[in-house]
Amino acid sequence: MTAVDMVEISRLGTPTLSSDGRWLAYDVSQIDWADNEIDDTIEIRDLTSAALLDLAVLGIAELLEESVHWRPGHQAFLATGEREAADNENGDENGNGDEHDQAYLVTPATGEIVRLTDHHDDVDDVSWLPDGQSFLFTSNRPDDSDADWQIRPYDFTRPDAIYQYRFEDNAVATLVDDGSFIANYTLSRDGNHILYQRRETSDPDRSDLNELWLLALAGGEPVRLTVNSYNESRAKLSPDSQSFAFIATVNAAGEPYYEDNLFLQQVGSLEPELLFADTPIEVLDFAWSADGAALWVLGNIGLRTELFRYDLAHRSLDRATQGDHVIDDWHYDPILDRHVATVATAGNPGEVYEIDPGTGSLRALTSHYADWPERFRLPRQEAVRWRSDDGYEIEGLLVYPIGYEPGQRFPLVTITHGGPRSSSQFGSWNASRYVPVLAGQGYGVLLPNHRGGTGYGDAFMRDMVGNYFRNAHLDVLSGIDALVERGLADPDRLVKMGWSAGGHMTNRLITITDRFAAASSGAGVADWVSLYGESDRRRNRTPWFGGSPWEEGAPLDAYRAQSPLAGAWNVRTPTLFFTGEDDERVPPTQGILMYRAVRAAGTPTELYIADGEPHNFREPRNRLFKINAELQWYARHLGLPEYQPVLPLVPDPEPDEAEADEVKETVGEPTEAQ
Repeated sequence: MTAVDMVEISRLGTPTLSSDGRWLAYDVSQIDWADNEIDDTIEIRDLTSAALLDLAVLGIAELLEESVHWRPGHQAFLATGEREAADNENGDENGNGDEHDQAYLVTPATGEIVRLTDHHDDVDDVSWLPDGQSFLFTSNRPDDSDADWQIRPYDFTRPDAIYQYRFEDNAVATLVDDGSFIANYTLSRDGNHILYQRRETSDPDRSDLNELWLLALAGGEPVRLTVNSYNESRAKLSPDSQSFAFIATVNAAGEPYYEDNLFLQQVGSLEPELLFADTPIEVLDFAWSADGAALWVLGNIGLRTELFRYDLAHRSLDRATQGDHVIDDWHYDPILDRHVATVATAGNPGEVYEIDPGTGSLRALTSHYADWPERFRLPRQEAVRWRSDDGYEIEGLLVYPIGYEPGQRFPLVTITHGGPRSSSQFGSWNASRYVPVLAGQGYGVLLPNHRGGTGYGDAFMRDMVGNYFRNAHLDVLSGIDALVERGLADPDRLVKMGWSAGGHMTNRLITITDRFAAASSGAGVADWVSLYGESDRRRNRTPWFGGSPWEEGAPLDAYRAQSPLAGAWNVRTPTLFFTGEDDERVPPTQGILMYRAVRAAGTPTELYIADGEPHNFREPRNRLFKINAELQWYARHLGLPEYQPVLPLVPDPEPDEAEADEVKETVGEPTEAQ
């Protein structure tokens, strides 16, 4: 697999079934090299014949960039988006299309398309009521101010409201509009209640102030259900609406910075119950079973994500699936009692499957990657374990080079995951890691699940509390040592790379060892104090250091001691740095600091700041540039044959004069500082 192949991988997601179970809808992404975009569209498959529905004739391409919402009891669906004027009889008097995302009802069998809303802002987060005669959605509250004559306050966010569209009078009614900030909502199974999450402050980093409220659609005042600092997420009412469950990153006492745990609470009670507290699992999602006697749980257990069933009467958690795979975009339909999800493995990035939890079997519903065995030689992946310096057992994923033969030592690329509250898993199809491309170039790849990550229990994840680099970096180095001792990794040809928290780890390691021949750090920290102040997220970072850097008696020594910048004078590893110009999570100043410090140390280094990019690169050309640049860098500094960058075969369109300067300033151009 080449770098172009990797970036061009079509990704599937958010599968849903029609109310009769006949139709499967799912998202599909495609790369458009000419426009430098990732185009998202929807495919709808007839599960009785496996045939795809031809949606091109409907002229609704603008509406098929997100999930469809099947209308209960009908073979129609709701789609949201902005239609162009040529396809939109509701365009304005100037011949323009929609100004905001609106809701459209689409009947594929007849080709009928009806715009239902004419809302003042984007229609989002749609949920049908069970009778199919109305639906709910969220949108920003109307903005009464004259935005053209104002500078918005920093951290400003417009509050949301919850609305209901009714077919009987083709009208939109406001259900919740109290000036608060609504994070999300869910509808009860009988359609009588809304369970929603709200907070009083616009600061998105104060999620601890989120609380759950219950509103009866028949009328009445909202009722507050929780009073705590949990940040209850993905909350859902039981089928009888007498209890609710939610995910929160706290323990049974409500103390913060724990695994994503599952809680159960009775309506009318203020005391939630933590479920399966002693099971090492990160709860990613859940759903009430059809009869309400159990909870289906999607859980990360390290290298794998599996489906579980929690029996409420017996208080037992049983694993429903098992394999070297990652279940994602899971959707459970309680009316049909059917599960669909994408399932990624070492062999494909995630076909859509139907899951039979009784047998644990998976039935493929799509075949987007069916030709891959003929197109690509993909590497073998296996779970590996080793003992860290303190004797603690660590797990990771080992990817062998293509064509590996026993007895060979291979150059090893070690990639640490982001988060750090996450884990590396089977498949690992992230474009910033490009594992199969590295294997095709002759590299082995180690993806260690070091302490501080998720899926291995509270104690494992909380190892970073009080000291970010207490054991995590030693877990990584001991994993490399274990592969060297096994005669697999070549100790003279080691590479370190990672993005976000993986970049933090890279920046740390290059300051304490010169054993890596080359490295690449994406969106990594240089100085924890400045990052704390600049970033859009601070709350989860506070436990690492024991307080904020601006409180009285601030633990500034801890911040400085753990900042890679403090040891940058010692860097001898040739290192690339990547960052996005518009990254709010780890702003580009962090990359600039590390780059200038490493350059001052006399060590080869380059910095690339991608124009307009957020925390993760979105533009295909930037993703491709990063892969090509890193492979060139690694080959050069490991003494391997020169790597020749690859580009897509699709020719770029000729830019017009107005675009020439913008096109010239590609991510591959060195910054002025270089």
